[in-house]
Amino acid sequence: MPLGVVLWSLLSSLARPKRHRCLAVLLLLPGLVGAEEPVPLRVMTDFWPPFRIAGPEGELRGLDLDLLNELGRRTGLRFEVQRAPWSRGLAALERGSADLMTGLARTPERERYIDYLERPYFTCAPRFYSRPELAQGVTGYPQLSHYDIGFVRGSAYFEPFDSDTALHKVGVASEGQLLDMLRHKRLQLVIGTDCQVDYELLRDPHLAGRIVKLAYRPPARTELFLGFSRQRPLQAQRRAIAEAMGQMIDEGWVLDAARRYRRGAQ
Repeated sequence: MPLGVVLWSLLSSLARPKRHRCLAVLLLLPGLVGAEEPVPLRVMTDFWPPFRIAGPEGELRGLDLDLLNELGRRTGLRFEVQRAPWSRGLAALERGSADLMTGLARTPERERYIDYLERPYFTCAPRFYSRPELAQGVTGYPQLSHYDIGFVRGSAYFEPFDSDTALHKVGVASEGQLLDMLRHKRLQLVIGTDCQVDYELLRDPHLAGRIVKLAYRPPARTELFLGFSRQRPLQAQRRAIAEAMGQMIDEGWVLDAARRYRRGAQ
């Protein structure tokens, strides 16, 4: 492409509405000029309602899928979503066999191999859950040492819990498994994030009233990020996605989408 055409295209893109700039910039990148469809980015994920929900045929839907669809609409990028256990998805990012994940908590250990976007797109809180007869009796962190505590392998909750080797922690593959084990009294306590577990409690009448939050509330928040594998050369795509994500957060798009799922669970 002649330099004059490139400069004209760039200047024109800067004059366009902000939501179109990330797509215009991508089209000027080497290897993408004239390309009808970019190579899809491989996204690893697992079920985690309301962010990733199993549809009637086992397909993935939910807030994070809506988020990826909207990012694709705004940037022109394509995403290929693959479901796997959460810990396996993290391992794929570390190896560089996957490009990105959504719904990531930020930890120093993960920072080694994940390049996080600067802004979180959602914030939850870690909470412990149990049956009603036990919940009000646990009012502080030291009391946790008396119980078996279920957690999802590969998840990050808060410190000192994540690194506390004195606690008796039982790792499982999913939050749904945790709640099932708690309901059938195979676990005494479980830890999860309120935006996910509360959604499950709202939509499942078999869990309502039988599983409740502990009186103890960890003094922590869990921010959710989109992150890229540091093994992958995706700086141009990262910039486009970061700009589009920032616009979606500022416009209230993410919060509006989240409210729709909460209303649907009630």
